[in-house]
Amino acid sequence: MTTISTARPKATPAAKTPTPYQRKKMFEALTEDNYRIPGDTDGRSLDLMLEENWILEYAANGRTAAMARALGYDGFTHFRLTRKGRMALLIDRKRTALESAAPTGRIADGTARPVLRSLEADGLIAYVTDHGQVVKDPTTPYITNLGRRLLGRPAVNETPAAASLIAEFAQWGITTTVETNENGDTAVVYRDGSIRAEFYRPLTSRGFSATHPAWMHNSSWYGWIDDAGDYRELIIPEGLPLPEENARTAEAFAEWLSAPQTADVPAGGAAS
Repeated sequence: MTTISTARPKATPAAKTPTPYQRKKMFEALTEDNYRIPGDTDGRSLDLMLEENWILEYAANGRTAAMARALGYDGFTHFRLTRKGRMALLIDRKRTALESAAPTGRIADGTARPVLRSLEADGLIAYVTDHGQVVKDPTTPYITNLGRRLLGRPAVNETPAAASLIAEFAQWGITTTVETNENGDTAVVYRDGSIRAEFYRPLTSRGFSATHPAWMHNSSWYGWIDDAGDYRELIIPEGLPLPEENARTAEAFAEWLSAPQTADVPAGGAAS
């Protein structure tokens, strides 16, 4: 005799998600060294987060509290956000979108607008133009450093590239400023009498920029000099780290200013 079971399979319990209060404290931890949970987090929430393995207790010496106590430690402890805790801050669609970020930081095309809006509201992505401006246009989504920390990826340099070039020029006593034209293009500009020079990164679409963040500086500076209507270029090698590129650019321009030449100026590379 065959017995047919009518018992229904047990449903897989839904994964727990942090409460609004817990999310707030966990997001605060994302900005702290070692993902440290704020010390004013209430005890009940800490207990619940420990139960879910969203946080782990650590001793002041960096060991887990359990190991430290086993070795005789009886000092202060604190809590750190775990990888599981960081992932609990994202629903699957948001996690997929964030993990889709290319090495440049660009979020994959085709990501749903509601997902992008939610990630932006959390500060995990931003819409950044080729000029480095943060806008509301959802066609240019990039992962932010907060988003990188959530995924455990290294941070990138968000300082405007122009700032480091201007600082390098200043080391040679050369005063430059950022100027913006009517099209919104930006350049680091030097003016003195009949001499004017501009330095910028040509954009692949159109225009040029100097105010883009350092991590977006994927092609070398282009420099041109106008000496009373006599034009020449500053030749800058491709593929250099930005600090080295800035140093060579400033040094080459300083040398030209000290003894202006009629030919194009190589900055550590061959003139064209």
